[in-house]
Amino acid sequence: MANTPEETLSKLQPFLSHIYPMFEAAVSEATVEEFTSKGYEDIDGCHHSSAIRIRVRRLLDNKPSHLKYDTEPLNNNGLEVWHKGHNIKFFKGVNGRPPAPGKSEKRKAFYQQPLFGDHFRAEKLVGIYNVAGDGTFMGLDLACPKDITSEYGIPELHWSIPVPHPATLQTADAKYQQSPDELTEIRRAEQRDEDDLDISKDGTGTDKK
Repeated sequence: MANTPEETLSKLQPFLSHIYPMFEAAVSEATVEEFTSKGYEDIDGCHHSSAIRIRVRRLLDNKPSHLKYDTEPLNNNGLEVWHKGHNIKFFKGVNGRPPAPGKSEKRKAFYQQPLFGDHFRAEKLVGIYNVAGDGTFMGLDLACPKDITSEYGIPELHWSIPVPHPATLQTADAKYQQSPDELTEIRRAEQRDEDDLDISKDGTGTDKK
């Protein structure tokens, strides 16, 4: 069967958790170092995007031993990664969607990915890093491109799904890694809270007749 958005996200989650904080740091650094520290109130989108991507590219050179991926050098500090059979290109989002292809024939070709049959696996994916007008990082999405609409139109997508912040995943993992004794104590505390709530509602702690 074709990979669902959730299956694809789960498969790529270790790598996405690796690159997520890179974008978080790179967006902040690019905003401060290229604009606000120099007294610029307006942020130039093209300059900002290029400054973000070059920072992330440098950070990706430090590969942890548990992750296997390859980066592809592109013009204008483009960011392309090969990982687990997927070709992932990262673009700054336009209202949460990938940017239009413009005149780029390579980007047009990348966006065209019709899915034929249940056994087709989406090879080409888009990582969308979202940035507010003031240069604040707004998160990362993973999308599966389908086709182009026009040179200056937003491309069609098969799907798009938010990438969770790594910290939220660690919190969730910690919740389910409690020891039996810790879980027992948590349940006892919850029960005490429920008992206290019953007493508070009654006012006496005894059953009303």
